[in-house]
Amino acid sequence: MPRCEFCSRSFGSQEALDQHTQNSPAHAPSYDCELCNRSFGSQEALDQHTQNSPAHAPSYDCELCNRSFGSQEALDQHTQNSPAHAPSYDCELCNRSFGSQEALNQHTQNSPAHAPSYDCELCNRSFSTQEALDQHTQNSPAHAPSYDCDLCNRSFSTQEALDQHTQDSPAHFQLPETPLNTFFQSFSDFTFDPDIPPNESYLALQRFYGWHRGDEESNQAWNNFQRALIEEFKLWFGAEDDLGSWHSLCRALRIEPLPRTCLDCEKAVRGLYVNIVDLIAWARNGGGEDQVRLFHSLEELREYTKRTRKIFRNNLDETGNSNVVLRHLLRFIFQGN
Repeated sequence: MPRCEFCSRSFGSQEALDQHTQNSPAHAPSYDCELCNRSFGSQEALDQHTQNSPAHAPSYDCELCNRSFGSQEALDQHTQNSPAHAPSYDCELCNRSFGSQEALNQHTQNSPAHAPSYDCELCNRSFSTQEALDQHTQNSPAHAPSYDCDLCNRSFSTQEALDQHTQDSPAHFQLPETPLNTFFQSFSDFTFDPDIPPNESYLALQRFYGWHRGDEESNQAWNNFQRALIEEFKLWFGAEDDLGSWHSLCRALRIEPLPRTCLDCEKAVRGLYVNIVDLIAWARNGGGEDQVRLFHSLEELREYTKRTRKIFRNNLDETGNSNVVLRHLLRFIFQGN
């Protein structure tokens, strides 16, 4: 028996069921309005409702002020005329707003707060033009070029002044690497003056460190000083077979005319009495017109050597040094020296 699925009624034939479905109000098609939950019997009725109902009128919303309008024209008119929607031209430097780009440009040009600033990085001053900054840089003493001496932390206004300082200052004088200079400069705390005789430099060194005779440190320094004297003599007066070195020695000892051979030089100096420390000092000072003092006898040389403390130790045999020049000049000043 045919049955209606919607209302669970049964009919004696299919025709009766179809007639029921067509004619029963419960089975009439429904056209629903989703916006307001109302139903209509036809599509035409639903369309008429949608067009005429104020609830379904299109809405044109202003996102800036949350107002709604019935047409696009009304929304556009609102956007153009409302002060809240007028374009704003903001000055980022002073947080002011202007109604047009022209007004913002005029503000930027005329406002002192926006005038270009030309800053001097050295003294933190600002100037209104590049020319003013350049003039300041040229004329200000604070910006004068400085020529610095790295060794003594002094500054000079010109390169010439710095060069002159470097040449003339004793602090920048580079000592030649001679044995005596090396010896004295090995004491970093001691101020060494190469222009004074070696014996005076050693006495100053002894006083500076407070050495006493017999101290281990004093003995070691004295031995090193004596070795430096030997090497210094060899530096200035060379080897025994060097005629030029022999002639340097002969000039210091006022031997004229200069002998022609090394052997003749050896014979000429053999009987002379001279203090070897004086010879070294004469050579270190450039071997000028001041000549080395000669003594008439060994006793006179001994008295001078002891009084001035210009001691050159006579121990060539112990050291194995066979320098013939030294052998002919050395004298025994102290017993066992």
